[in-house]
Amino acid sequence: MPRSLFLMLLLVGKTLAAQSTLAPRQALSSVAGQVVQESAGTPLRKVAVQLAPSEGSTVFRQDDRNWHSATTDSDGRFQIVGIQPGEYRVILEHNGFLSSTRRSRLYSSTLLSLAAGQELQELLFRMRPAGVIKGKIVDEDGDAVPGIGVSAVSASGRDMESNVNATTNDLGEYRIAGLPEGKFLVIAQPQAEMIASGSRPSQEKVYAPTYYPGNPDRSQAATIDVHAGDEATASFNLISSRIFTVKGRVFGLKPTAQPTATAPRRMLQVNGQGSATIVLERTDGQNSSHGAAIEADGSFEIQGVLPGSYNARISSEHLNHVRASQTIEVRDADIDGVQLTTESSVEMHGRFRMDDGRKMDWRQVQIMIDPDDRKQSDGPLMARMQADGSFVVPNAQPGNYHVVVTSSSALLRDYIVKEVNVDGKEVGDSGLSITGGASFLDIVGSAKGSAIEGTAVDDEGKPIPDMQVVCIPDATRRKRHDIYQQVQTDQRGYFSLRGLNAGEYQVFALDDAPGDITDQDFVSAHDGQGETVTVEAGERKSVVLKLPPPAD
Repeated sequence: MPRSLFLMLLLVGKTLAAQSTLAPRQALSSVAGQVVQESAGTPLRKVAVQLAPSEGSTVFRQDDRNWHSATTDSDGRFQIVGIQPGEYRVILEHNGFLSSTRRSRLYSSTLLSLAAGQELQELLFRMRPAGVIKGKIVDEDGDAVPGIGVSAVSASGRDMESNVNATTNDLGEYRIAGLPEGKFLVIAQPQAEMIASGSRPSQEKVYAPTYYPGNPDRSQAATIDVHAGDEATASFNLISSRIFTVKGRVFGLKPTAQPTATAPRRMLQVNGQGSATIVLERTDGQNSSHGAAIEADGSFEIQGVLPGSYNARISSEHLNHVRASQTIEVRDADIDGVQLTTESSVEMHGRFRMDDGRKMDWRQVQIMIDPDDRKQSDGPLMARMQADGSFVVPNAQPGNYHVVVTSSSALLRDYIVKEVNVDGKEVGDSGLSITGGASFLDIVGSAKGSAIEGTAVDDEGKPIPDMQVVCIPDATRRKRHDIYQQVQTDQRGYFSLRGLNAGEYQVFALDDAPGDITDQDFVSAHDGQGETVTVEAGERKSVVLKLPPPAD
């Protein structure tokens, strides 16, 4: 036998032997069932049924398994095969309907735990008709106003996913569909500087963003109760208002180079990067802003400003943002002589490391610097780590923040942020204060995350599926949004809260999904409910949450 052939056969034999010793792949799972309309029980066809990976952790999320989907047939039935074992959330989508989350043993849980090779059959899911808000927008003369954007906004201001938009037709009519049950505000937002009919040129008026039943002030808006399958009506007049000019000067900005023949105009820079503009943004959250360029001497003139309270933001063409130091109040006259000083942003550097010194490719981890005052900020600051754990947070505005670490890897689900050190001081619980100077963030992780698991049962000890289980830290750590958790019980009534820092928690269950569980109004309303559980580093505890029996 030729030597080359012998070597080839030897290699093939070794390869086959190695393959035979590998661990067998896990058997795939499948689910099958039906989707019906709530109450009537009528089968729903053309429902998109999706299985989304869900590991229940708000800190280290796992989303590396593929989604699986199917569409219901004329009998409302579906089947999905070839599913990797694990935990999945069932998402149902159908025009004009919403997935029902009301718990009942007559229906299947929307959180499924699939074992290897498991075949779940005869699942039954329900959907309920969505709510609708409709109406007509007219001007102050009672004439229809077409082309106006109308939005239904969650009255709590926290459930942004519930907000839905529409546009008025040629008759001024709008229809906002697909709304969940709850309380909403309706706001009509005309295009910028839409001139009000009949206004005099000397005192020109424009239509202002107007809340139902006809007021530009959100605090004076009326809420509308939306119920499943019902249509609520909200017709109202747009309010007109005079517009004003705001003039002033910004101090602390750096001018560009001297003007030349090719560049005759000298502009200002933010942190040495590009020409600058100033934008006034409403403090009440309305989608209404006005801006202008900042001249070489720092002066600005902003026209067309509606009455209200505004925050001033300074921006460059390279997307650097700085915040001005004061709020501007526009009432019933032009404003001249506004003097603003900037609070320059800083670039923060840092590094993530493990307490035991282990090395990993940390590019699967993200850093978020979460502002304590979300209303007065541009939102969280994001940074993606390099392989060695180093990261940079650009454009960090002055303010108070907490550090949040997220990851898409299931391998890091039990990891926690153990320490956050700034200039030698541990600020994980208290938070860090960003001022004008640069600071280095030393973030220490640990694989010794704790866990609280258990079952939600009724007064007869029977498991309750589809319950929302919320975990809130003790009062000393309420500003750490990364250690709050919210999960849902599966078809067995089981839940698991993983990746918890050591300490005391309140664990309780709710019928309906809450909005923002870190909101202090929500926390105060549920303080003292449920079970108090204290866990040490790496400890796993079990708890039974007892609840009244669900209504069938």
